[in-house]
Amino acid sequence: MTQGAAHQALYRRWRAQTFAEVVGQAPVVATLQAAVRTGRTSHAYLFVGPRGTGKTSVARIMAKALNCPDLVDGEPCDRCPSCTAIREGRALDVVELDAASNNRVDDIRELLPRISTAPSDLRTKVFIVDEVQRIREGWDVLLKTLEEPPPNVVFVFCTTDSSQVRPAVLSRVQRFDFRLLPLPLIEGKLQRILEADEKAADPDAVELIARLADGAMRDAESILDQLLSAGGDRLTAEAVRELLGLADAETVAAFVAALVAGDAPAGIAILDRVEEQGRDLRSFADQAVEATRAALRAALGAGGAAAADARLAAIPATALAASARRLTAIDPAATGPGGIRFQLELALLTHEPIEVPAGPVARSAQPVVEPAPSPVPASATETAPQQRTAALERRDGPGPSRPPGPPGPTEPRARRPARTSAERPPSEVTSAAATAPAAALPAAGVLTLDGVRRRWPEIVAVVSRHPPTKPLIEACRPVAVDGDLVTLGFPESQQFLRDVADRRRPTLEEGLSAVLGRQVAVRCVATNVEPDPVAPADADAAAVLLAAREVWGDDIVAVPEVD
Repeated sequence: MTQGAAHQALYRRWRAQTFAEVVGQAPVVATLQAAVRTGRTSHAYLFVGPRGTGKTSVARIMAKALNCPDLVDGEPCDRCPSCTAIREGRALDVVELDAASNNRVDDIRELLPRISTAPSDLRTKVFIVDEVQRIREGWDVLLKTLEEPPPNVVFVFCTTDSSQVRPAVLSRVQRFDFRLLPLPLIEGKLQRILEADEKAADPDAVELIARLADGAMRDAESILDQLLSAGGDRLTAEAVRELLGLADAETVAAFVAALVAGDAPAGIAILDRVEEQGRDLRSFADQAVEATRAALRAALGAGGAAAADARLAAIPATALAASARRLTAIDPAATGPGGIRFQLELALLTHEPIEVPAGPVARSAQPVVEPAPSPVPASATETAPQQRTAALERRDGPGPSRPPGPPGPTEPRARRPARTSAERPPSEVTSAAATAPAAALPAAGVLTLDGVRRRWPEIVAVVSRHPPTKPLIEACRPVAVDGDLVTLGFPESQQFLRDVADRRRPTLEEGLSAVLGRQVAVRCVATNVEPDPVAPADADAAAVLLAAREVWGDDIVAVPEVD
């Protein structure tokens, strides 16, 4: 038996042969079993899910169930001549087609005579078509057949991307979604395979294989088969790393620590050693991302996550997040000068020092929060809106008269403490914040969307001082706030600005953090919003607009100048 034949025989032995052996797809299996048991099967199915999650295996089991004469509660026996022929690939009435290489119109047209003829050996003909998202014009040949299928014919289409399948096809099939498998299920299946083959393995080796499979059972089995083919009395994590070209955990942790500390010489020396050992830098970058993610989860107290090294466990989450952003900016598919090695070196060299104080986080300005009750005299809080109104009248003349009545949603809220920064232009606020000593961030402060919108003119004025970022901040507006994450919406017609803003996110985050008085993150999205017409970049105009919002709320419209 050749090595390829041995691999196929071993893989067939590992592959699920009955519904009961399918791992991690319980909802799909239960529904298909019930359909077979009650005789309510469809003429066409669409199995959707990531690669390696069991779509083709379940399709073969379904072919067995449709033709097995000894069904027990919808489960094929896997012993009768029909099941044996399907399992061994000898059944002429079960046709498997790979649409990745057979997607032309002529390839699909060749199936029509086989579809229209009656089954020869089995009760039902089953056509299993994999990677159907690659079919384009060929659907024109099959649509009529799917709409009026011949008797005793069942189609099972498998795809990793259902968005590429025509809606006309989707409306003629029953869809089943396959999910990625969690680590415990993959580890359990690998342990059963090892026990069946009487092989020993360390638990950390099995865990590493399951993690590398990334939710795909087929990938995990393929990696295990490759490792078992190498021989050895016991499978260890070091053997897994050596065979797959992975760096050891300590080297990865040392690189992440150098990245966080901005120690470029140490990080470059680590990259030199990794290349000398013949490791793949793309896999090394993935390992660095995974180690940083594990350290972040540990720093945030997420259950079940632990840092790969004690040095990473001691790093604050803010510093890890800054390093993670630089790692995620690396393009592993880049083939330009320097490749991924140069990108990793740039990530080390573009380090921005992050000071982490021992006590509460120090900030340069007061945060924008919903104010809690404070011991400010009632007279001062009640007269603040009238003082701002008088200031506006002295500047631009008397404002429009408002009818008396109970305060509505646009009236100034009573007993709200006056914000000192709102009385001054943004230029004075930021310059004073830059020269004043840092103030401690209050422990109980919630950043709100209304608070960000009230300070938006200041933010626009501050960020606009950086010329390349000025058109970006003027084109967007805040649409959501989730904790310390501010979502900026760009008009769908100007989606290209959103892409540019993603590349200039650090500048936007710096400007928002300076005005809001707390470290915030920014997410840029394209949505059905229009740019705020009343967000002037001029500092004086921004201050006037801010004071006007305090008096009239958001009942402000942009009025063009009249000659």
